[in-house]
Amino acid sequence: MAENESSEFKYRVFLSYSHKDRRWARWLQRALETYRLPRHLKRLQAERLGNRLAPVFRDRSDLSSAASLSQAVHDALQSSESMVVICSPTAARSEWVNEEIRMFSQLGRADRIFCLIIAGEPGSAGELECFPPALQTSLGSDAPAGRHAAEPLAADARPEGDGRKLARLKLIAGLLNIDFDQLKQRDLQRRYHRLLAITAGSLLIATFTVALAIVAFLANAEAERRRAQAEDLVGFMLGDLQQGLHEIGRLDLFMRVGNKAMEYFTSLKDEEVNDQVLNQRSRALRQIGNARLSQGDTAEALESLNESLAIAKKLAERNPENLQWQVDLANSYFFVGYVHWQRDELNQAQAVFKTILPIVDAVSAQDPENTEWLAERGYAYTNLGRVLELQGQLDQALDVYLEVQAINDRMLRLDPDNVEYQLEVGFSHNNLGKLVMSLGRLSEAQTHFSTDLAIKRAIVEANPNNNLWKNNLATSYDYQARVLIAQGELEQARKHLDTAIEITSRLLMVDPDNSDWLSRMSTYHRELAGIDRREGRTEQAIEHIQAAMEILEKLLKIDSTVALWRREKALCDLESAQLSSLANYHPMAIRQAKTAHEELTHLWQNASTNLENRKQQIFSKWIYGKVLAEAGDADTARNYWSEALELLDSDFPDNRNPELMELRAALYSKLGMSMQAQPIYETLQKMGYEAQYH
Repeated sequence: MAENESSEFKYRVFLSYSHKDRRWARWLQRALETYRLPRHLKRLQAERLGNRLAPVFRDRSDLSSAASLSQAVHDALQSSESMVVICSPTAARSEWVNEEIRMFSQLGRADRIFCLIIAGEPGSAGELECFPPALQTSLGSDAPAGRHAAEPLAADARPEGDGRKLARLKLIAGLLNIDFDQLKQRDLQRRYHRLLAITAGSLLIATFTVALAIVAFLANAEAERRRAQAEDLVGFMLGDLQQGLHEIGRLDLFMRVGNKAMEYFTSLKDEEVNDQVLNQRSRALRQIGNARLSQGDTAEALESLNESLAIAKKLAERNPENLQWQVDLANSYFFVGYVHWQRDELNQAQAVFKTILPIVDAVSAQDPENTEWLAERGYAYTNLGRVLELQGQLDQALDVYLEVQAINDRMLRLDPDNVEYQLEVGFSHNNLGKLVMSLGRLSEAQTHFSTDLAIKRAIVEANPNNNLWKNNLATSYDYQARVLIAQGELEQARKHLDTAIEITSRLLMVDPDNSDWLSRMSTYHRELAGIDRREGRTEQAIEHIQAAMEILEKLLKIDSTVALWRREKALCDLESAQLSSLANYHPMAIRQAKTAHEELTHLWQNASTNLENRKQQIFSKWIYGKVLAEAGDADTARNYWSEALELLDSDFPDNRNPELMELRAALYSKLGMSMQAQPIYETLQKMGYEAQYH
């Protein structure tokens, strides 16, 4: 071949391989295209065939838009200076590889066919044969001296042959018509000088010895090293990187990281999938499910989380001594239970959460002073308590929350500087505050909420870039506002809700699609609308309720099955009905109240274990009757009020909840039963509760 002939070709190399060997093909393409000649040989080679081997044609990367595969391959063969055949038993049996070799030989370039043996046995003529038939017969009169038909020139990448690095150099030497020994020596010299540059200023002899040992290790175990590096990288992606993205609040990036991890797992061969890899896969699926849940897609979230749980179960069963994997199993259970909780499937959620308790109790018992295991116990009991609370089992929930508080206080004593444990103490105060507020202990509730708010505020001030903790702070302001509203401190409550909205608005600038932040924002606006309505600020109330409605319409378009959002939308409709009635838009008020009542009734029928749904349904009967009465339909109004009172007596015989106590007193008053209402109002006054239903 003429020395300047390479300029006539589009491709320096055509790779022919069986697609079962595509990983080798990808490696070889990169190895050839990125190779740079040592400086001394580059000057000599520049006048011959060039000093680079790019571009390399590999059908998988270069034929994605070809209209005709066979024609595209034929064109590529004609445009290629050389061919490298990746030889293995699968390649030897591939009709496609055989045809590519035959076609290239017919172009008169049989002397430019080179081989890379990766598996099998050349010349064995059996199942282990790695040379395709056309390769063994293609070399005829064009073959250079020393080569004949049965012995194509080959670099042997097998461990028992040249090894991957020397095989790569041997191929490059043949492709560039350079003496192999000369190239090998120059390549070794280049590595040597590179090592000297890296280790300059150190103890040269000792460092050079270590460097040679490292190079030798990498040469003998490159695949293991790369796999270990990949596993470390995936571990970082699923650990520190995911946590960082979660703190920032970018769910889109959070999801992309999880998906990239899943791509890595999918690419692994069966023999590369060990228990450690399975554990990482389970964690990735769990985090993808969590991100999908935060984006409002509960169905897709549950699919990922159930798959994560199935893997975690197998690992925990096979490795009972691995306490971390037992905890991972508990976490997988939690997220599945959490989805059921969000969908108002409380029986399923409770069953899942109860499954977690013996797991975390057993792990913590192995090392009672281990704060991480204590934290897992705290999480598990907290979740069970929340479901019990929704089911109206308040005394049982209170016992659980007190146990959680004891666990969190102990964690903080063992590790007082741990911010996560400080947060958990705050959360336990928040949960206790909500519960004792439901029991009418408003002063005690305010103390819990104030303690929680102080903890969250201090943490956020010390960590101003953690968006996850900022969201927790906004929630704490909201609960402090709720107890202030119950006590009639509306102006102070407004300030807290304004602060919650300000914090959440900044968070939504970071991630406008975070469904949790959006949902909370709608609640803050609705609560402010209620304050404005009570204070006669109708226009401001309408603005707040419209803002809440816009958010909820966006969320319900994502997933209309989320009970929390549907319930919140119905509560906004009830607030709108009261505002419409104040403006004397009675037909509109009736429509809005009816819509809310029907939705809350539907939610109760679908989830009759969630007493929050029942409570709100009864409240909707009160509002529906109120707007009907204001529209002049007193008889129908009395019917709804009577139904509401019957439901209160049957489903909430315990009168400790001040909100329900006031509702009962208001119904008594509207139904002409003032004598029954009066002692309830007196009790509420002693509690420090300010009447809201007028």
